[in-house]
Amino acid sequence: MPDNSARLWAQQRLNTISVDRAMEAIQNTGWTLPCHVVAVNGAMVTVAFDILGTDLWQVEIPKLESPWIRMPTQVGDKGVARPISVFLGGVSGLGSGTAEFAQPGNFSALVFEPISNAGSAPIDQNAAQVQGPNGAIIRTTTGTKSQIVTDQNSTVVTYGSNTLKIDSTGITGTVGSNTLTITGGAITLTAPTIELAGNVTIAGTLNSGTSGGGTATFNGNISAPDLIVGGKSTVNHNHADPQGGTTGVMQN
Repeated sequence: MPDNSARLWAQQRLNTISVDRAMEAIQNTGWTLPCHVVAVNGAMVTVAFDILGTDLWQVEIPKLESPWIRMPTQVGDKGVARPISVFLGGVSGLGSGTAEFAQPGNFSALVFEPISNAGSAPIDQNAAQVQGPNGAIIRTTTGTKSQIVTDQNSTVVTYGSNTLKIDSTGITGTVGSNTLTITGGAITLTAPTIELAGNVTIAGTLNSGTSGGGTATFNGNISAPDLIVGGKSTVNHNHADPQGGTTGVMQN
C-alpha cells in the first residue's frame, strides 16, 4: 500500500493537538492524592503529599467534615486530598466570594479526607466509637445547657446547673445546693431534708458525727435489744433505792 502519511500531516497534527488538549484538561481537574497532616490550625490542616519522585509543596486545606461532628485531627493523620470542581474559598473561609463555573487551579480547591488504616482496628466492630487524645464532648447548642465532657481528668455530665462528676477521687452529684459525694471511704449527703423510703439496715454504728447535736424524732416504735444512754444500759440499769439497797433491772 502507498504511504500517504506525508500527505496527511495536517490530520496527524490535529490528532496530536487533541490528545495534548485532553491531557491538559485532565491535569487541570486535579487528582485525588494520598497525603498526611503536618499542621492543624482550627478547622484547617496543612498536608504534605505522599508521592514518590515528586516535590509537591505543602498546602493548607479544609477538612471534609461537618461543624456538628468535629474530628480531633492530629499531626501524622493520613488521608487523601480530594479536588473540588469549582472555587471553594467562599464556603471554607480560605477566601471570599461565591463559586462560578470556572475551573480552579488543581491545588486551589482541595479538601482533606481521612481514611482508615489496617493498623488501627476498631475496639468493637459492632459499636460506634468516639475517641480523641483528650476524650470527647457531646453538647446541645440551643436551649438548656446539656453536655457530657470526658477527658483525661474526669467525666462530667451537665444539665442546666445540675452536674454529675466522676474522677479518680470518686463521684460528686450536685443539684442546686444539694450534693452527693461518694469516695473510697465515705458517702456524704448534704441537703436541708434527706428522706429514706424503705427498710434501712445499719451494719455499723449510727452516730451524730462531729457536727451533730440535733434532735432525733421517730413517729413509730424503736425496737432494740438494748439502748445505751450516756454509757449506761437501759436493760441492765439500776440505781440506789431511797429506802436502802438498789432497784432491780427494767421490767416489761
